[in-house]
Amino acid sequence: MMANRIVALLSDFGYCSGYAAQMKAVILKDAERDVQFVDISHSLKSFQIDQAAFILKLNYGWFPKNTIFIAIVDPGVGTERAIIAVESCDMIFIAPDNGILSAILKDAKRIVLLKGESATFAGRDICARAASQIINGKRLEEIGQKYKQMPKIIELEPTLTDSSISGKIFHIDDFGNIISNINSDYVKPGCMVKWGDIDVSRWAKNYSQAEIGKLVNIINSSGYLELAAFKNSAEALAGLKIGDAVKIAKPNNK
Repeated sequence: MMANRIVALLSDFGYCSGYAAQMKAVILKDAERDVQFVDISHSLKSFQIDQAAFILKLNYGWFPKNTIFIAIVDPGVGTERAIIAVESCDMIFIAPDNGILSAILKDAKRIVLLKGESATFAGRDICARAASQIINGKRLEEIGQKYKQMPKIIELEPTLTDSSISGKIFHIDDFGNIISNINSDYVKPGCMVKWGDIDVSRWAKNYSQAEIGKLVNIINSSGYLELAAFKNSAEALAGLKIGDAVKIAKPNNK
């Protein structure tokens, strides 16, 4: 008996319009074996490709081999921007070529350009149908042609100089915790961190170590520098947004 094929979905569709459900319906109708869906998120900020690329980076490594990922944050839908399928890390990733797959492209073994047209919903009309074909045993070369261009890559790593580490906010979760792209390889607790225009010197190992309603730096369980507030929203307290700068004046790894 063949195991269910896992299809993981990531998008900015939201949950009130049925767009994610339509993608799943196409796959369920066309797939010739059982499929297990995992919704990574459909509540990403609209059009925030950087955030989507970062969330994919944080999540794909937790999935088993042969998972198919469909990642759709696509402000260029209906234009000439490409839709690609990538074999990387023993998995398949299907997405627009707009930087959303930046985290996995360095390990890519094959990249193909997917065929098809869609005025406003490539996620359903192209990506979901491609996923069904892969589930049914088609190789990438059978559903698309070799992609001859260099895929777009978003820089997900911080910038290091002799005097500073500069990153930015890539994600704000539903609790209002603000997550940067600076990981524990570059910073250790104790230093001053500038979040936008706000200097934060307090550090904690977990949320409950902090004073209620006070901004505090934390290295979260994914290994990234985070601005939090115990039983409160750091986003509301700090007034920061995705894309704002995060800077550490003196690297702690020297």
